[in-house]
Amino acid sequence: MSEQQGEFDLSQLKDKIAVVTGAGNNGIGWGLAKHAAALGMHVVIVDLHESLVRTASIKLSETFPNIRCVGIACDVTSPEAMKACLDRIDAELPTKLLGAVFANAGVLFNRTILKSTIEQWTTTFNVNVIGVVNTIQAFVPRLQKQGADAIFCTTASIGGLVRGDGGSGSYQASKHAVVSLTESLSFELARKSPHIRVHVMCPCIVESGLGTTSKTNQMAVSGQMDSAEIEPVALGTHALAMTSEDHARQVFDHIAVGNFYMLNDNTRPYVDHDFPFDGVGMIKQRFDNMLALKIDNSDAMQRGPSGIASATLKGPMFLELQRRALKDKP
Repeated sequence: MSEQQGEFDLSQLKDKIAVVTGAGNNGIGWGLAKHAAALGMHVVIVDLHESLVRTASIKLSETFPNIRCVGIACDVTSPEAMKACLDRIDAELPTKLLGAVFANAGVLFNRTILKSTIEQWTTTFNVNVIGVVNTIQAFVPRLQKQGADAIFCTTASIGGLVRGDGGSGSYQASKHAVVSLTESLSFELARKSPHIRVHVMCPCIVESGLGTTSKTNQMAVSGQMDSAEIEPVALGTHALAMTSEDHARQVFDHIAVGNFYMLNDNTRPYVDHDFPFDGVGMIKQRFDNMLALKIDNSDAMQRGPSGIASATLKGPMFLELQRRALKDKP
């Protein structure tokens, strides 16, 4: 895996299919869908509720009449549903190649760790992490089989790279998992399928109804409201929030230059603030400690009883313990 995958000509995406999960509401997915359509891509909008995908696909088709837009109601937490989604795409767009897949569906519950429920943790990880796994397993084999240059992009968060903000532990933990998952995917595909370019979005705050949508989805699943009544929610506002359109533009700029980690313009104020404690200092401490480790490979070819080659980590703590041990020797 490399932070830089080389430049990519976005014109290659024209007349190919962009699949965007979590695109039925106002937010990151909707912005990506619009930008893909503007590039001449045929867009598949995937979301949990039929009413959302219907409204979004009609709106996108009216704005971009020269491309095909398909709306598919699908639960990303179900592997069977994601494979059925691909079958539906084949039926609707049989002559078109997949050009980009955005595993973007996500939920957020603004609850502290102590006050959140196990149900909220389970829902968060099922959608934010298992949903990405299901999307990978449904679509990556097709991208491999096609053999043509293609994009696979996940949505994590700046919260997947830095410390949590103390108000949404399940979300932050799930996004750390998405970053690690995407890094692993990039490593797995780098040798055998280098034509699939892997990226992870790590946005700061983007205008969306994420928190409201998560609560609405939970109510619909539990039967507290009719899913047919769900409509796109109003965009949330925040002093640091950027529009979904601006965010999408930056995502495709990152794709064009080959950045694996995609951060946006409004990230710096978020990681640089010192409330309630120094965020940048914590990040620096974490990686300084890791970089301080020294790997001694002198015995790497020696194999122990298990037959596994060994390597010894010799960081500051190890060296200090070693010094004390030698000092105490009679």
